[in-house]
Amino acid sequence: MILTVCLNPTFQNTMLFDSFTLGEVNRCITHFLDASGKGMNTARILSQLGEDASLLTHLGGVRKEEMLSLCKKDRVEILHADSESEIRTCTTIISQGQCTELVEEPFAVAPSTELKIRQLYSQALSRAEAVIICGTRAPGYSENLYSDFTFEAKQQGKFVLLDVKGHDLLSSLPFRPDVIKPNLSEFMKTFFDEAIGEQEATEECKAKVIAKLKSLHTLYGCSIVLSRGKADTWLYDGSFYTCPVIPGQVVNTIGCGDTLSAVLTSRLQKGQTLQQAINEATRYATKNAENIHPGNISSEPIQPISY
Repeated sequence: MILTVCLNPTFQNTMLFDSFTLGEVNRCITHFLDASGKGMNTARILSQLGEDASLLTHLGGVRKEEMLSLCKKDRVEILHADSESEIRTCTTIISQGQCTELVEEPFAVAPSTELKIRQLYSQALSRAEAVIICGTRAPGYSENLYSDFTFEAKQQGKFVLLDVKGHDLLSSLPFRPDVIKPNLSEFMKTFFDEAIGEQEATEECKAKVIAKLKSLHTLYGCSIVLSRGKADTWLYDGSFYTCPVIPGQVVNTIGCGDTLSAVLTSRLQKGQTLQQAINEATRYATKNAENIHPGNISSEPIQPISY
């Protein structure tokens, strides 16, 4: 079983428009509702790859059963603690080949939530071969929760991939995760306190990043994957190399990074090298971008909600 941990569950509302004008009434052609957030996207991809996938998260509020129903449809086992907080909804607007994301900030969890999450994690870890920890924590959790999870997993010899940033990443590195996978923008902010776009990279920036990748690999033994949107992915596992993004008919890019995390973990567990795994992960990320649903590589017919 591959255990995904994400403490920021999300309903994802995807709306498709012929055209969209700010300040006007805009009526969509179709819309879709999915269980989402980085953790659910990752776990759903794992399930679609044929993996036994479980997601550890919190749930609460009046739409809790609705979320569980959506997760069951996607064949993902949900391990959850009651957070006594509502689940946020984020919205993707797709119009004329462009995606616009409207993001709600998460609600704080109840003080009793963390202990339950820690207990569920320890129980699930005993039957997991690998752990993916991804996304930001909702307010209410202690700042060292993810580093504690990384330590516990590595103490038991589990494979760990981290798709986190900032303090969550910095505090987890001493416990030697196997792979870290921030995007370039998150990497620059975390390690250099510099704000750049995901696809912005001068030669000077690239040289600085490569030096840091080498340092991190030497200090912590981790492989590093830096996604850069539609630009080549940068990788380091003792040497630096790049992987081009495969062009496709892009519809919805939500979940492409989560697809990388899922496929990388799945294939590395099956004995592929990092380079082999990223080549396959990149192909699946393109397949995800061609699907209107977030975090989805299924070729099953889409069932929209139509007016």
